[in-house]
Amino acid sequence: MKKNILYFTGFLLFAMVVNGCIKKDTEGPQIQYISLNGLLGQDFQVAPGDSLRFTFTISDWNELNQMKANIHAADDGHSHNGVTDTLPVNANVGLWVDTRIIDLHGTTNTMSLDYVVPDTISGIWHFEVQAMDTFGNEAQEVVVELDVQ
Repeated sequence: MKKNILYFTGFLLFAMVVNGCIKKDTEGPQIQYISLNGLLGQDFQVAPGDSLRFTFTISDWNELNQMKANIHAADDGHSHNGVTDTLPVNANVGLWVDTRIIDLHGTTNTMSLDYVVPDTISGIWHFEVQAMDTFGNEAQEVVVELDVQ
């Protein structure tokens, strides 16, 4: 009986040490950069009909789960990351909304997403990237502005 209690106590101590050594993931993934057609920046001027290739890298020290890329109108002055945009002089013309949700695997993913600017729009638009790891931690979103003229 004493032998069983000793083994059980040893097992509990071992389990507590192992559990204490495992780092809990509380940090979201990082989105290192977004480039548009090979150029880095946060604001880009583009024209209707232009082909756009956004490239960015998402990484986390733990397994990545999913990312979302979204294009939406920005002529209402809404904010991202606590920064309020100034309202444009003119309202957007036309509609351009595109959302892509992509499953990720591993700890680092370099993504390239291709778009064509619709011929029927003008104004200010946002391209937004979000990411999440397998623990549900979210990256700080990254947003670039597209001025379609």
